[in-house]
Amino acid sequence: MKKKNLKLSDRGKLIIVISVLAILFGFLFFNIEKNGENHEIIKEENYYMKIDYPDIENKKENRKIIASIKKYIDEKKGEFIDSVRDLENKEIVYDFLVSNSMSEYEDITSVHLTVYSYTGGAHYIREDKSYYFKTDVGEEVDLTHFLVEPDSLKRLADVSYSYILKYGAENDLNFLEDTVREGTEATFENFSHFTFMQSGLEILFPPYQVASWADGEIRIVIPYNELKGIIKDEYLKVSDIPSDVVVEKKTRDLTKFRDKKLIAFTFDDGPSNGPTNKLLDNLDRFEARVTFFVLGSRVNQYSSSLLRAYEQGNQIGSHTYSHLNLFKLKDADILREITNTNANVNAIIGEEPRLLRPPYGNINSEIKSLTNMYTILWDIDPEDWKYKDKDKIAANIVKNAHDGAIVLLHDIYETSVDGAILAMEQLQQEGYAFVTIDEMVTLKNVELDKSKSYFKF
Repeated sequence: MKKKNLKLSDRGKLIIVISVLAILFGFLFFNIEKNGENHEIIKEENYYMKIDYPDIENKKENRKIIASIKKYIDEKKGEFIDSVRDLENKEIVYDFLVSNSMSEYEDITSVHLTVYSYTGGAHYIREDKSYYFKTDVGEEVDLTHFLVEPDSLKRLADVSYSYILKYGAENDLNFLEDTVREGTEATFENFSHFTFMQSGLEILFPPYQVASWADGEIRIVIPYNELKGIIKDEYLKVSDIPSDVVVEKKTRDLTKFRDKKLIAFTFDDGPSNGPTNKLLDNLDRFEARVTFFVLGSRVNQYSSSLLRAYEQGNQIGSHTYSHLNLFKLKDADILREITNTNANVNAIIGEEPRLLRPPYGNINSEIKSLTNMYTILWDIDPEDWKYKDKDKIAANIVKNAHDGAIVLLHDIYETSVDGAILAMEQLQQEGYAFVTIDEMVTLKNVELDKSKSYFKF
């Protein structure tokens, strides 16, 4: 009997192709969240890219919004690469960074993306994009979903106008009334970035919208009692989070470590959910405490991880707000990167960071004077962001370990945390104790100097 040759119709072939692509897309992108590695770092000869993807729950209902966000980021990546590919100045390292902040309020999840690109010139180019979707069903919504009626936008615009002028007066900023009026005109584009806070509706106006670039972004918070009849009643609720929470940090007796070799494990770019908490789960096994250099743009979204780390007795330092290259910023922008981070951290743990780790380690005497913080760098870099191999990361740390060392890691990658745990297991057997920067300074009788950079102790 002859075997029949089975032929697929064009439609059948198309279905197979679409199915394969869907599987690949799901594997490559949707599993990012599962692996706790929703970050991308690319280093080329003349540019650096760092992307922090939103940590959106990987479920069927959210795939449309996830795909939309990824498409937007990919478009911006492509524009950046096209713009720097043919630039003649090969001595400049160009930057592309994407940061995000997320929040949940009632039945809505909000995602705010900030895209920074540097292709030469006086400063970074900044673009903002916000998404709002129903948390349970993944349905995207916009400002009209929250307004009582279409005419409410005009009332919101009028209230915002007065609050911006008030903000300028309180902060000694000379806003031009015509610029403010244009930037608060009753259009949905002007009011596309907002967040429901405990104290009221926060509205973000990116640089240039209502003020000059030097004045930076402008954020106002309109109390809910002034939004009656403008915002629907179901969104005019204040959360039950108490405002007078007292945060207590555990301390420990350091005398037991005086005869040991000391090493400081430090973690940048967090906090996160999975990796940060996995690290915290394991520190007591080694009588270890570490130092976290956090990004101000992430601490609100991962406030529970930050609070837990602090209460456990770990140290919290600053890695700036947006991870921008401080060498490429004006003084006012540098100060905003510092003060915004310090304010966000203080609101959660009741204490401002004293330590600064500048992005890329880029700092000079002028920036040190401006920030007025202690600069902590590193002398062991296992390049965990690059290899994502726990055994290789651990081996690199152990090989280079010495008394007084500072190790650079990132608690946004699970492989980095696993590598740190493996390294601690081996180094503990070699007589090492794992301490925070402040504990290291105390045990070694060092008086920190704000004019210096510390690579080791």
